[in-house]
Amino acid sequence: MTSIAPAAPAADLALPRWSARACAAADRADVLALFADPGFFFRTDRPDTRPECEIDRLLGDDTRVLCADGEPAGLYALEHEGSEHGCHYVLHLRLRSDAPPHWWRDAYHEIVRALRWRHELVRLSVRFPEFDPAGLAFARSAGLTEEGTLAGVTTYEGRRRGTVFFSQVWAES
Repeated sequence: MTSIAPAAPAADLALPRWSARACAAADRADVLALFADPGFFFRTDRPDTRPECEIDRLLGDDTRVLCADGEPAGLYALEHEGSEHGCHYVLHLRLRSDAPPHWWRDAYHEIVRALRWRHELVRLSVRFPEFDPAGLAFARSAGLTEEGTLAGVTTYEGRRRGTVFFSQVWAES
């Protein structure tokens, strides 16, 4: 007889319980460790070359520590794009390098769910450098609309590289 019960999820596909908190002094060591990773592109294209004072400026009052099962796994921040009443926002989202791709999608969906509880969202934009395979893979696998690339905004490995813009738009109800 064939079972119709769903298969148990593979351990490598398990999803953590997500939580977030304002970035505080108690998080300093964990946050600095995130920026030591050369692929941790949170508001910068060169995370592992930034001194602590520059990292402090990147964080800002809007930065939240994203935790997976209570452990810091990344950062995110939301900022207005355009006028405050326009309901257009930019989400800066970064998970640590060892976070599996399905974590990115799940974290994004949880963040959006929480944001929509507090804000009216018309358009949410995320941006990733052309040389960021994790960010680009996440955005494309999450079904975000790829809007285009602003070319030549940074130099990476001796070449001028661009920023790829993605968005999600909600229709008016």
